[in-house]
Amino acid sequence: MATYASIRRALCAAFAIGLLSGCPDRETTPTAAPRLVFAHYMATLSPAGPGATVEDYEKEIREAQAHGIDGFAINCGGWSVKEPRYKERTLKIYEAARRLGSGFHLMISADMAGNLTRDEIRDMVESFRDHPNQFRRDGKPVLSTYHGDKALTAWVTEEFTDSRDIVFLPYYFPDSRRETPTADDARQVHADNEAAEGFFYFGAAGFPDTIADSIRNIGAEWKARGKIFMAPVSPFYRGSGGNYRVYESHGFEGMARQWMAAIDSGADYVEIVTWNDWGECTYVAPFGPVENTTLWNGHWGPRLSHVAFLDASRYYIDWFKTGKAPEITRDQLYYFYRPHPSSLEGIVEYRPHGRAELKGKSGKPKFWEKLEDRIYATAFLTAPARLTVKCGEVEDSVEIPAGLHNVSVPLRPGTPEFTLTRDGRTLGSKKAEIAIATDDAWANFNYFGGSIELER
Repeated sequence: MATYASIRRALCAAFAIGLLSGCPDRETTPTAAPRLVFAHYMATLSPAGPGATVEDYEKEIREAQAHGIDGFAINCGGWSVKEPRYKERTLKIYEAARRLGSGFHLMISADMAGNLTRDEIRDMVESFRDHPNQFRRDGKPVLSTYHGDKALTAWVTEEFTDSRDIVFLPYYFPDSRRETPTADDARQVHADNEAAEGFFYFGAAGFPDTIADSIRNIGAEWKARGKIFMAPVSPFYRGSGGNYRVYESHGFEGMARQWMAAIDSGADYVEIVTWNDWGECTYVAPFGPVENTTLWNGHWGPRLSHVAFLDASRYYIDWFKTGKAPEITRDQLYYFYRPHPSSLEGIVEYRPHGRAELKGKSGKPKFWEKLEDRIYATAFLTAPARLTVKCGEVEDSVEIPAGLHNVSVPLRPGTPEFTLTRDGRTLGSKKAEIAIATDDAWANFNYFGGSIELER
């Protein structure tokens, strides 16, 4: 079996990033081990494209760390047999982390929906066992999964023992196949996998409140037994093709509710789901200027920036890691909206991939009727302020108290203009990057997010 040193030599030879809710005042006690935040990274979907270099991955790692992310869980639906690109790109990511020397953690998330072989899983572990950036718990490499079953847990327990021991944090669906598990589901999964050191819940497809409930259900089950729990936090979800469905998140508010569930559950780790799943719109990774909508030459159709979800998360990232709600010492404002009303039809799927001008059939995603035609804002305020949003000739305003609050105003045609004032003084004003159209659903029910530079 190849060692890391031999892999590295080979790699180097080959190569010469309305008020809806307030913020509760509470504190939590940090766990003994450092709480870390990971991002679920799709191995084959770098923002730089299929030809991403080690330098491209270095850039992504720097961007992730700048936002408080401690590592990537690299999703691999293939490895070395049928799809060697997975291993090739994972090698580059590990090498990028090594070159940076910034302590960025990496672990494999074996995607069992991809029919990985046992030999491939073994190679995933052993290829990076001694790598300086391999994430370890109690000195042992950590392996996660997406999908799988109790037979996999039994094999891992038998395969990786003694000096080859690992920490296993899988994600399995319950027997009910629910994507948002109940307390009974959580008990069933734990009972079937008691040998696992912990559990990761891949929560993305679902309404945010339901995902938050599942985080608490699963966290309670595993933590009560002294096991590790890795909670999910996801910004938004809209699938395509046979998975054409959408879940309202009320801008950032839904993500904030998941953050609070992760904090309340006593989770050891959080995994942002995802860094770069462009197909299901759960991504938070930057891929250029905020107004840019082109990614991979339109492979998935126009994509909208979700960086504001990541920026607004920093408050909760710090809270999760320290166990204490941060003090708001400067004003910040983020905005979120869909560039069209929910009454329009979107594109079920772009076909063929890579040629966005050839579109699939039109339609509405499942759960579209639960969408709300609103413009949302998340404000971190040191003192009360007034937000005014102008679209066309219509202005809407809302008074926002000091603290952290999620507010909204009606979605109207035109390009939103945001102005935040306090005591007659303008703290910041900005015309948004993308207009709201009433006759074109080109954004396909996706959210766009941005931020306003405010006076310090």
